[in-house]
Amino acid sequence: MENEDKEKFSKASRYVLLIGFICYCMMGAKIFQALETDIQEELKLAFLDAETNLMETYVNITSEELEIFLQILSLSIKHGIIPVRNGAIYFSWDFRNSFSFVTSTLSTIGYGLIAPRTPMGQMFCVFYSLLGIPLTIIFLQSVSNALLQPLSEFEKYLQNMEMKETQIRTCELLFFLVTGLSIFILLPPLLFMKMEGWTYNEGLYFAFISLSTIGFGDYIIGVNPSKNYSNIYMAIVTLWCTFGIAWMALFFDLLSKNLEKTKISVTCNTLWQRERKFSGKRSHFWPSLRR
Repeated sequence: MENEDKEKFSKASRYVLLIGFICYCMMGAKIFQALETDIQEELKLAFLDAETNLMETYVNITSEELEIFLQILSLSIKHGIIPVRNGAIYFSWDFRNSFSFVTSTLSTIGYGLIAPRTPMGQMFCVFYSLLGIPLTIIFLQSVSNALLQPLSEFEKYLQNMEMKETQIRTCELLFFLVTGLSIFILLPPLLFMKMEGWTYNEGLYFAFISLSTIGFGDYIIGVNPSKNYSNIYMAIVTLWCTFGIAWMALFFDLLSKNLEKTKISVTCNTLWQRERKFSGKRSHFWPSLRR
């Protein structure tokens, strides 16, 4: 009964954590939306005015006018107003873009497509992230525990087969690598090919850069003006990113631990061989390595 109560409490705490994390993200998205919408509208109008003035005075444009236009253009692009052939793309601070900004910030991916412009928005981003990033780490740890359950079952299966510890570690790493690569790295590019119009290599590159939280920002989903993105697609990408980051962190952790154990084993064997060479007899310092 005690174990059942602990298990129920653990599940309840996970649900509370999940709900709390989602509410925290939604709250942050609404606040950023409120803080940043007005300034971006001003930037959009400034860009349109500058573009109109340039077109009207193109023949007589001076170097100073051109420099001013380029400065406004650069600032506009930096804050999500991107000119294209038939107009301009406006990454407004609507709720969907605000939520995307919040999740990329708290996961430390930081694509950099849009960023707070107002002093209040920048200060809020600092304090919001100070609490939000640790909360995200705790949330991802909970997700990691869920991902580790199949791995634990696989380890028990290998132990029942009476495999050696080294073989079990190697099989665990391979199992975790193959399943994770298939679900989070190799399959998602097929979805990106359909929804974003990318090549498979571009989708693969984006998947790794995102899940490893490098986040260059050279490829970003949901920004193609010729595409009509559904909320279901964005929700799927959010789930993929959440579980994918947790898997990537676990994989790097497992890989580093296995490399560290291999390094220690090689070092111990080297020292044991040296000790045998100089003493001319069995080692008394490395009894666990004697065969």
